[in-house]
Parts: sequence; structure tokens; C-alpha cells
Amino acid sequence: MGKEIPLEVAARAALLDALAALDAHRDAVILIGAQAIYLHTGEAPVSLAPYTKDADLAIDARSLSGDPLIEQAMIAAGFVLDPQARQPGTWLSSIGVPVDLMVPEALSGPRGRRGARIPPHAQNATRRAVGLELSLIHI
Repeated sequence: MGKEIPLEVAARAALLDALAALDAHRDAVILIGAQAIYLHTGEAPVSLAPYTKDADLAIDARSLSGDPLIEQAMIAAGFVLDPQARQPGTWLSSIGVPVDLMVPEALSGPRGRRGARIPPHAQNATRRAVGLELSLIHI
């Protein structure tokens, strides 16, 4: 039996795989959540959980192109929509690590249930999320 991959390594690998999958949309993808905090705080003496078990990416629909389709890019990179979560935009890496693709509410299109409406991308490729608008500000 093989050695189990540490969770923090698996989460970072899933993040990097998702970023590679969405490389054509680089200008529209923003790292958010715990992975972003770890990146910006480095070794700073702050009180943080030692690792995260997922990755969170905000999608700026204003900069997003239609090619490739998000769902096709993620599937080609070995991701699948999480069948257990029943939540749009929750993708699982090939080893089961969740990567959430979220669109700030203000840019997520006409009001729907949970999926962002950013044609031509599938309604379940990303999730609308309240409160992410500030992630779109470039410093």
C-alpha cells in the first residue's frame, strides 16, 4: 500500500492543478480563502489553522472569456463536479480534494438558485457567492 499524501500537500496540489486548468482564464481567476491567506502571510506569527483541506477561487466574470469553457477545462484536468455536495462550482480533484469556483453575487448574472449565470459556461460550473466583490479590487 502506498504512502498517504498529507492533506496540506493534496490541497495545494489541487489548487495548482485547478490554476493550470484555468490558465486561459488567468486574468479572471483570483485566489481567495485560506490558501490566499497562507500565501500572503507566509511565516508571519498569526493564529491560523495549520492547513486547509480545499481551495477557493473567485471568478471575475468581467474578464472571463468563453474559450475554453470552464467545465471542459476542469474535466480535461481530471476534476469532476462533486456529486455529494449538490453545490454548483464544487469540483473534486483526481484525489478528492474540493476546489470551489465562485462568482461574486454582483457579477453572477440573473438571479438563479445557486449557480452563477455566466454564459457560455455551464450553470453548474461556478457558484454565486455573496460578499466576494472586494476580491475583485486589484491593489
